Amino acid sequence: MRKIGFVVDSTFGYEGNDVSIVPLKVIVNDKEYIEGSFDNEIVVKALHDKEHVKTSQPAPNMFVEAFEKQFELGYEHVICLTISSGLSGTINGANVAKDVLENDNITIIDTKTASVGSEYILEEAIKYAELGKSPQEVIDYINELIVKGSIIFSVNDLLTLVKNGRLSRLKAIVGSVLRVKPILRFKEGFLNVESKVRGLLGVFKYISDQVTEMLTKDEVVVRITYVDSFEYAKNMEKTLLALNNPKLSVKIKGILSPVISAHVGLGGMGIYLAYK
Repeated sequence: MRKIGFVVDSTFGYEGNDVSIVPLKVIVNDKEYIEGSFDNEIVVKALHDKEHVKTSQPAPNMFVEAFEKQFELGYEHVICLTISSGLSGTINGANVAKDVLENDNITIIDTKTASVGSEYILEEAIKYAELGKSPQEVIDYINELIVKGSIIFSVNDLLTLVKNGRLSRLKAIVGSVLRVKPILRFKEGFLNVESKVRGLLGVFKYISDQVTEMLTKDEVVVRITYVDSFEYAKNMEKTLLALNNPKLSVKIKGILSPVISAHVGLGGMGIYLAYK
């Protein structure tokens, strides 16, 4: 048994029972939904109907309970990974919880990414911890993973991100041209409009070119997630598999968490790219 326990927030989309998961909330027309206990279709419908959708981060006491649970399971050290502080203040609740417990055997790390990116970092960290590595070795490994990857979001428009304060209106101007699909890169805590392409085929080509360039340097991991179009994600997967490169690992990881979906908007897709 590994000696390190893990706590994450619900935006990771992690489904294993070996980790304590602290849920965020989605609020639709003043009705609260706890992430992990409802179907993402509620958010998709709300976005489609142009209803008021917002999100809420966890209270510190929820992290206190999660930390205590991991120690009760027998772990000597607990590592808490959170969605990027550039997208959510979730990490603040974790830091307050650590102060409340006054326990130096709790380490809190900002993954500086989100969704499938955060989930990939968690999965790799668990594997590494299971090799019997020390807490400091696992912490160092996690920090190495963070700088190796970034997540690209393809969205139908940028208004949802602007409305929720995740992107400035100035940066959103690029998405105002008809039929343009904005490409956003989220890397090490910063979200920027990286490019604009024409239609879905433009998105597929852009990502394929990015992966092809990365493959000239090392093995590459790609994880795909989506808001409401599995077909969109499947076509992205097919495009990358067509590269027929043994150094490339591609997987569709399912639907974006409701909280992330609420900010990305309809037609959104996330593609995590990382060096292995």
